[in-house]
Amino acid sequence: MKVKDLEIDQEVIINVTEYKYKGIQKVKFSTGPEQKHVFEANLGKRYDYKYFDLPVGNKELKEVGDKLELK
Repeated sequence: MKVKDLEIDQEVIINVTEYKYKGIQKVKFSTGPEQKHVFEANLGKRYDYKYFDLPVGNKELKEVGDKLELK
């Protein structure tokens, strides 16, 4: 399975933390808005986000047991 094949809120492990896939979204940066693959993790009192460029959508996900991992 590739990143672009993920469904919204599907769980993926990134750096030993579970994130939920939030789809392709426009994200505001100091250089202007860009489209990114967005992942969200609930860390108790705060949320953590990971943003990846669109070419990462072609990257294969690794299956670890019954979970998917992005390396």
